[in-house]
Amino acid sequence: MVQKTLKLITDAMLGKLTTFLRLFGYDTIYANDLEEIYNIEPVPDNLIGKYGEETNRIIITKDYPFYRKIPERGIYLEGEGVYNFLKQLKLELGLKYDLSMKKARCSACNSKLRIVTNKNDIKDKLNDSTFTSYDIFYQCTNSECQKIFWNGPHIKDIKKRLKNHFKSKEK
Repeated sequence: MVQKTLKLITDAMLGKLTTFLRLFGYDTIYANDLEEIYNIEPVPDNLIGKYGEETNRIIITKDYPFYRKIPERGIYLEGEGVYNFLKQLKLELGLKYDLSMKKARCSACNSKLRIVTNKNDIKDKLNDSTFTSYDIFYQCTNSECQKIFWNGPHIKDIKKRLKNHFKSKEK
């Protein structure tokens, strides 16, 4: 599967996985994001399936009865834990987990990020210690979101956990 064209949709119980996939640069719609489109809460499985089909997305779920309705378009995840899910997706889809802010998508809304050319433009949106500790920031391109990102210690932690999880599980 070609990585750049891969589009995903995650079921409502996979919010943390959605965040991770977006940070890794994968175009990932979260089922709860569809509440605005369909004006219904929660969005039923049949509408998630319909949206996935209409937008050519692979549907990722932990709901086995739902998966059985969409096996040609879905991936069923077993067990618990985001790193376990990431490993299953790596095996199933060949996903690569390169955590680079240049490739990342907004973890909140799935929009692309842009580099902030002058960090003073976003000073009022950051706490003082973050502003003074980092020089490179990225901002969501969605005018309604505009969330700000940087390579803080949380990014190093994710990279370390990925390395440790995959190394220890593949022995």
